[in-house]
Amino acid sequence: MNREVLKIAFSAFFADLGYQAVVASFPLLLVFYFHVPVYVYGVVESFSYGVGLFFSFMGGLLADKWESKKVAVLGNSLIIILSFTGVARDAIQAIALFLTGWFMRNFRSPARRKMLVEVTDESERKSAFGVLHALDVMGGMLAIAYLATFLYFRVPFSAILPFTAVPIVVSTLLLVFTSKGKRIESKGTNLRVVLGVLFATALFGVSTYSPGFPIITVTQSTDQLYLGALTYGVYLGSSALFGYVFSLVRIDEFKGLTLGYLVSALASLGFVFLFPFKALGLYPMVFLLGLAMAAAETFEPTIISKTIGQNVGRGMGYLSLARGIGYFVGNTAMGILYSLSYSYAYAFAFAVSMASAFIILFIRK
Repeated sequence: MNREVLKIAFSAFFADLGYQAVVASFPLLLVFYFHVPVYVYGVVESFSYGVGLFFSFMGGLLADKWESKKVAVLGNSLIIILSFTGVARDAIQAIALFLTGWFMRNFRSPARRKMLVEVTDESERKSAFGVLHALDVMGGMLAIAYLATFLYFRVPFSAILPFTAVPIVVSTLLLVFTSKGKRIESKGTNLRVVLGVLFATALFGVSTYSPGFPIITVTQSTDQLYLGALTYGVYLGSSALFGYVFSLVRIDEFKGLTLGYLVSALASLGFVFLFPFKALGLYPMVFLLGLAMAAAETFEPTIISKTIGQNVGRGMGYLSLARGIGYFVGNTAMGILYSLSYSYAYAFAFAVSMASAFIILFIRK
């Protein structure tokens, strides 16, 4: 890894070290502190991804028209709004602060991915995206560790979340000091592959749902808030581990992506049957969900960067747009189905994830 890749990757580390504590706190704040029904949380999550997808698309578009570094720095600096969620006086304030900061996170992501492409050669892309994802979620895992510790000792959210602003500031400074990369040479666009990956990504988004649902499931199964928060730590820890593994192993991107989608399907099916076993049964399924997300975050952008042509920022925006559409549909469906039965929600996720795997198998031929 060259120095600029590491700056970008450690910027991701510090960003997640801050805002992922807010992400894990958000369902707990709404459902268990402000006593909002689970289906309302599902609608809010759908809204966050549904509207957020337009911010992602605009971020990717501006990364091509303006400059990827400027867009990434602007979006990253405004993620700090998430840190004020903990001081919200009611559910409406919490939702407004969370959504605003989350939209800025979406705005930044395609531009940051383009920055990574600009400082690497094509042969380095899989390793670079794997390292980016590994450090990204490693920061999130540490965020969940300190959040769960504070919650165990009953420290209030209002005393925890404002301090998440500090690592977000560090993250932004690392992007500021990252050197601009080279101009991307166009090799043409493989439209069949690009459209196939985008469609599969959208379906995977439908099947993936928000990590808040496993957090709620484990909390309901164990009746312990800190075990619910630790769910996200298991997920992020697995995702960090396999992001690094995928950066090292020599595996075809299409095979790796298919594997990730299939593992996600298996994990969702596991939630249907293992609820009575509490954390002992559910944590391994969360671990598999982390593996699946690492595969998606490593192989999806790698394939797009190699097949989209010169407009990489726009391609990354389309990728975020496709995932956002999937999240919008998926979280609404999960919220409604979960209100009927958790087993209906996870069975739905299993079926859709299987469909995304078959699409990748089809376009690979």
